[in-house]
Amino acid sequence: MKRYIIFILVLSVIGTAISFILMYQHFFPNSDFAIAACGNGMENHCAVLSRSGYSAVFGLPVAGYGLIGYFILIITTSLAFASGDSWHLPCFAFQVPVAVASVLTDVVLGSILIYLKLSCRLCIATYVVNILMCILLFAWYLSIKERGEGLGSIYRNLISFALDPHNRPAVAGFFFSVLFMALFVFSLSAYLGVMGSVSELSAVEMRKFKERYYSIKQEDISLPDSAMSVGEATAMVRIIVFTDFLCPACMKFYEVEHYLMSRFPGKIRVDYYSFPLDTVCNSHIPKTVYSNSCIAAQVFSAAARRGIFGELLDYHYGHYRENLPRLQSGDVMAGFINYFRERSSNDEYKRFMQETFSEAARLSVHDNVEQGGGMRVRAVPTIFINGRRLEGVPEAKLLEHVISQEIKEQ
Repeated sequence: MKRYIIFILVLSVIGTAISFILMYQHFFPNSDFAIAACGNGMENHCAVLSRSGYSAVFGLPVAGYGLIGYFILIITTSLAFASGDSWHLPCFAFQVPVAVASVLTDVVLGSILIYLKLSCRLCIATYVVNILMCILLFAWYLSIKERGEGLGSIYRNLISFALDPHNRPAVAGFFFSVLFMALFVFSLSAYLGVMGSVSELSAVEMRKFKERYYSIKQEDISLPDSAMSVGEATAMVRIIVFTDFLCPACMKFYEVEHYLMSRFPGKIRVDYYSFPLDTVCNSHIPKTVYSNSCIAAQVFSAAARRGIFGELLDYHYGHYRENLPRLQSGDVMAGFINYFRERSSNDEYKRFMQETFSEAARLSVHDNVEQGGGMRVRAVPTIFINGRRLEGVPEAKLLEHVISQEIKEQ
């Protein structure tokens, strides 16, 4: 039986490490650590999950409950390994409901990931660990059954074991250990939450980012000015961003853009170019990530021709979170319909929709996509600051640091 205990202990340690990383990512979703572990290269799925309503239960990240479960498995297997045969069956009896509950929870969580159209390699890794754990426990049960023991007798023995006066100190110590671990996880979660909300970038982080930024070779970019732009045409710093208007990471860039505009008024121009992660209009990506994002791109192309791009962009991202479930289901027109309902007549909305689905809007998106494809854009947002390429969204303070330097060098 010891071989099963050893294998379960190893899997529990692996699961503990993965759960800790996932809990860390819940509070620091945009860290390099998170980006390296989650997503498919198109966006940081950890950030999307952390903003969803499914990321925590009663204030504790879902990964925190996994951490508690793995701690319980580690405690029981350690006791069984160190205490001899008397703890083998109680260990098995205690681990079965934990492992089964973990797999059932994984089914629910996996369904949520499918619903949100997200992927996370570490989440999948925990599913594999839990399935292997159940397989080991089943093999262990078969070996127990060969000796004439069934589940009923196993749990009757567990009750007798717990009530035996000789075992009460060890049983009490076990339950206090579980309670201590649960309190530790909740305290760790609270600590990470505080750190994630008040963390400041250090001078070392600023310096390292600046060094990395200036190590990037400047590209010779000859894109035509975009009609989808914000800021002054004569700005000292031009930022080019290839975006998908349905992408949560692109909303993060919009928030960063607003911060930079407030820090450098009149000195920054941001040109948006559509690069929808939708194979309907984009042949440069392997699969569709956001259904109907080609249509959303045509909406903003039409808005730019009518001179309301900036206003519609503000409205779209200002209501992005409340519209997120509908956007993820492909219902991209809901927010835009509300925008026009609040501001214009029904006839004007109909004219705008005609322009949105016109050949001119489709060709405008097509041109942007081909320009992005020619520049080897594969992820959104892809940002160019005076010719230097950045994929993803760095912290606003980091971009502020390098842009201030770019302005000094003008």
